[in-house]
Amino acid sequence: MGSKGGFVPLGLLFILAVLCHVGHSLECYSCINPANGCTTVVSCSHNQDTCFIVEAMPPKTYYQCWMFDRCSFKATAKSLGEKELQYRCCQENLCNKSDGTSISGKTALLGILLLVAVLALSHAVKN
Repeated sequence: MGSKGGFVPLGLLFILAVLCHVGHSLECYSCINPANGCTTVVSCSHNQDTCFIVEAMPPKTYYQCWMFDRCSFKATAKSLGEKELQYRCCQENLCNKSDGTSISGKTALLGILLLVAVLALSHAVKN
């Protein structure tokens, strides 16, 4: 039957997705108080596993790589020397964009894999 052949591309895409992600550092925006939004992208060091955005008072915004175990108000305030702040930690590439319009590579890849799975399944049902 032709149903086994439809799942081969799905399996290959899944393996490719895993291999593409292995060995790559997390990428985050990195700026302090940019005038027109942060566009500088950096690869985080091996011990920095989180992208970070902080909005402090008086108005000051930080974008940078961070350590997930230090994602707390107390650690953030102490490290940055700020008393009033809001922060967000996330663990997807370029997820520390303030306007929330970035789409991560993982999200796009999952969408592609889902599309391939649906196409393979519909092809298997027709045969």
